[in-house]
Parts: sequence; structure tokens; C-alpha cells
Amino acid sequence: MNIKLSIFIIITNLVLLSCRDSILKTETTKVSIDAVTPKDSKALLEELLTQIDSIENKESTNQQENEDCIFDQSTQTDEFLKDIKELEGYVWHPDTKMAEIILNKQESLIIKRGGCDVFQFYASFMNEKVLDFEKDKKQIFDSIIWITSLLEDFDGEDIKRVIEEGKISITKRDEFNYHANFMDKKLYEQYYFNFNNKDITTFEIGYYYD
Repeated sequence: MNIKLSIFIIITNLVLLSCRDSILKTETTKVSIDAVTPKDSKALLEELLTQIDSIENKESTNQQENEDCIFDQSTQTDEFLKDIKELEGYVWHPDTKMAEIILNKQESLIIKRGGCDVFQFYASFMNEKVLDFEKDKKQIFDSIIWITSLLEDFDGEDIKRVIEEGKISITKRDEFNYHANFMDKKLYEQYYFNFNNKDITTFEIGYYYD
């Protein structure tokens, strides 16, 4: 039985049982009955069915958008974060497939996992302090080791090994931007690392594929 028929039956029964002209309210429906101010029961039903049509059209549009994607967005949830104690308190945004985590007073973290035609997975740190890449390199890469060891989608052990062995090629692109490659065949082809310290500091490790 579809949603329209189910709610129609529920509301019809309520109308038949009621002799009042007041607005009907029920927790079993997902439409906004409070917003309806009909003069009679027929108008109420017509208004409710209009709202139901709107809901169904929205669901149909979302389904169509997902069907048009290369990657199934319906499976792109925050399930991969739920059992990680160190990341408790995150805020998940289902539309962007991003999680926000406040690490301390100065530092926050954004994790993205998902996409439509391009699948992205990255962890991006933001620090209100302006870090110096050369002077604060250990702090920066310690953060990279920490987050990649927590998230199974990263090759945490390999990333840690390459960083600790110093097998990193660093390119200074301009005054504020650095790029790093991990000098390991598997990691080199898959991962990227970017750093920027204009006004604030952001640095990110991740990968993507289409």
C-alpha cells in the first residue's frame, strides 16, 4: 500500500469519527496538518493529498538524482564514523557527505566520504593559528598519521611508515601553498596532500576516483 493511500485512509477515518470543524492532528502522518485551515472535511482531504503529492515528488526526484549518479549515494552514510571514540560528537551533513569535528579551541576537522560522479575521501584540518610548514612539519604530519590510523578507508600503516621513513617529496607552489607526494608506488598513485597557511592553516590528505 503506497503512502498516499495509507494516509488517505487514516485521515478519512479521523474525519468520519469527528463532528468538529477544528483542524485534525495525528502523529501517524508525516504532513503538516497544523498548517491546514479548511472550512470542511473535503477541503482538508484535498489539502492533505496535495501535501502528500509534494512529498512523493520530492522523494522521486531524490531517487532519480541518485540513479543518475555513478556511485550509489544512498549507501554513503556516517556509518564508518560511528564506532570511533576519538571522533565522537561529530556533525554529519548527508547532502554533502561531510562530517565536522571540533578537536579543540583552535582546530577542527572535516571528513568527506562520498560523491555522485566522483567519489572523494579526505580529511581536512583547519587551525586558526598560522603554522609554518617547515617549522611545524612534525605537528602537521603527526595529525596525518593520527587521522589515517583511525579511518579504515585510509592506508594508515603504509602512510605512517612512509612519513616516519621520510619518503616524502615536498613541492612549494607559492608563498602559502605546499604539495607533498608519498614516495611509495601504491601511495604515490592514489593519495594527495595539500597545505595552505594564508591567514589560517589548512592541510588535507585524501584520494578520489571516478
